[in-house]
Amino acid sequence: MYRTKNCGELNIRNLNEEVELSGWIQKIRDLGGMIFIDLRDEFGITQVVVNDEKLQKQINDFTTESCIYIKRKNCGKK
Repeated sequence: MYRTKNCGELNIRNLNEEVELSGWIQKIRDLGGMIFIDLRDEFGITQVVVNDEKLQKQINDFTTESCIYIKRKNCGKK
């Protein structure tokens, strides 16, 4: 399975769940130390926060309309 939730489907009830999303990058915002990705599919948009330095370096190769897959355990936990 390539996703467990659709973009736009996540809400507070999904806190602490393992979530898999896939879709197209609509927008990338680099705020220095934290990157925000607006991930889009046919169902909606989900904002993804990337604060891991190793992953941030990989995101430099991404462009809008790149198709990506994201898997996150403990979604919503700090």
